[in-house]
Amino acid sequence: MNKTPLGGRKMKKYLRYLGLALITLVVAACGKQTEDTQTIKVATSPGPYSILFMEEVAPRLEEQGYTVEEIQFSELRQAMIAVDEGEADINVDGNRLNTESYNDTLGASFEQIVRIPTVPAAIYPGQKDSLDAVEEGDTIAIGNGTVSMMRGLLLMEDLGWITLNPDVEAAKVTADDIEENHVGIEIVEMQSAAVPPAIQDVSYALVAGSIAYDAGMDLDSRLVTEQPIEGLLLEAITTADKMDQPWVEDIKAIYQSEDFNQAVLDRNEEIGTEFWIIPEENQ
Repeated sequence: MNKTPLGGRKMKKYLRYLGLALITLVVAACGKQTEDTQTIKVATSPGPYSILFMEEVAPRLEEQGYTVEEIQFSELRQAMIAVDEGEADINVDGNRLNTESYNDTLGASFEQIVRIPTVPAAIYPGQKDSLDAVEEGDTIAIGNGTVSMMRGLLLMEDLGWITLNPDVEAAKVTADDIEENHVGIEIVEMQSAAVPPAIQDVSYALVAGSIAYDAGMDLDSRLVTEQPIEGLLLEAITTADKMDQPWVEDIKAIYQSEDFNQAVLDRNEEIGTEFWIIPEENQ
């Protein structure tokens, strides 16, 4: 007759210990989740965008209690792969066209957090220092990547140097879409990073903002600067599964804050020219 009450006491004791163990596991899991979401791993690659993030965005995140960890890569593709594979959380060195390309080629799920300040591409002087001096046989160096070529073609069309096929979407134009070459200029394709060193061998050079920054080019020497189309503005990206993390909204809020935008404008003033273009929706 005593066995039933004794068994009941043992069962209650067992359940109490089991409950404590489960509570411990839940608390530990929550602690790990908090720790993970409080550490933001940034995949950086050479250029002004990662520098701007680490110098202006990261300190503001740290003021909010986050830990920002920088993981450096030598090129954008490596950084994007790191984000895709979960080694890092965020990258700020690509534009919408880059993102869409990597989603296709990597089978990734990159999504935009926010558009960010962008350094536009520009035509720099080579052997000629005036756009008005262009003539038949002159050359312009352009990076051989799809995006670099597209930027160069659109800028040359804006100058009236060429006419592109109007039936082709701006973001998809290639050299094959040149219908008329009004000034007889010749395009010299090369690796984007090779354009600045080769600038004295050509009449003009189309140089992306990040490449010009890395090469230490004189921004005041720019002959004309592009007005970037929609897909060329840089963006902070992460993967779809992380879009609900608290830091996503916090990063977006920083990029769109008056304080941050003023810091960017101050940088332009220090340089003495409009180096950074701030997206309209962030102003």
